[in-house]
Amino acid sequence: MADTPPRIDESVAREQVVEVCRRMHEAGLIAGGEGNVSVRLSAVRLLVTPSGVNKGFLKASDLVATDLQGHPEGRGCKVSTEVKLHLAAYRARPDIGAVVHGHPPTAIAFTLAGLSLDQRLVPESVVALGEVPTAAYATPASEDVAAGVERLLHEHDVVMMERHGSVCVGPNVYAAYDRLESLEHTAKISFLARSLGPPRPLSDGEVARLHRLAEVQGGARRPRAPTPAPSPPGPDVDAMADEVLSRVLKALSQRG
Repeated sequence: MADTPPRIDESVAREQVVEVCRRMHEAGLIAGGEGNVSVRLSAVRLLVTPSGVNKGFLKASDLVATDLQGHPEGRGCKVSTEVKLHLAAYRARPDIGAVVHGHPPTAIAFTLAGLSLDQRLVPESVVALGEVPTAAYATPASEDVAAGVERLLHEHDVVMMERHGSVCVGPNVYAAYDRLESLEHTAKISFLARSLGPPRPLSDGEVARLHRLAEVQGGARRPRAPTPAPSPPGPDVDAMADEVLSRVLKALSQRG
């Protein structure tokens, strides 16, 4: 991934966000006033969906431009109550160009049951989503939610929030939305598999091959492998041999 996403014209960004919100609503990934979307317009400006509005019926003019602290540029503009979540994502990584927060029903149901979506069942999800961690429950729109997600976004592109929803990020709003679709699709497949019997995960070797494929195709990021701890120093074999030889020679000299 690039260090920073390319800048996008604000008028284009507004149309893209409205289109993504319409898709989220039609796909049942949000309902009522749920969900929110943002785009990084520049190094100092964001475009965010408004609060308390059904996102399936937004107009481009409804979106709110803010600074990196979430302060709206215009008077009377009411930015999403979840703006802290978006700000945390942009703080976590400079390569994030858009954030999509949805309420995918099947994926959320997994968190209610205490089940992880990081099950390595479908090759496409390994490439597109990477590992999907779940942040512990915290009150929606709170600093605790934002902090929990921010920690996980350093090494993940998709994060579930227990009982609340998902956060998907990408270099642009369409890439982030595609991850949301893939997340819910994977959750449905996993649910169906569980109804038929215990799911069989992909082998470690195949997952490693898929990770390499994701790197080539620009797929989801995955956590860095932990640096192995240095091995404790082993015994000095040469010194031990010298000690044994010294004792043998001493014993022989005493006999003589």
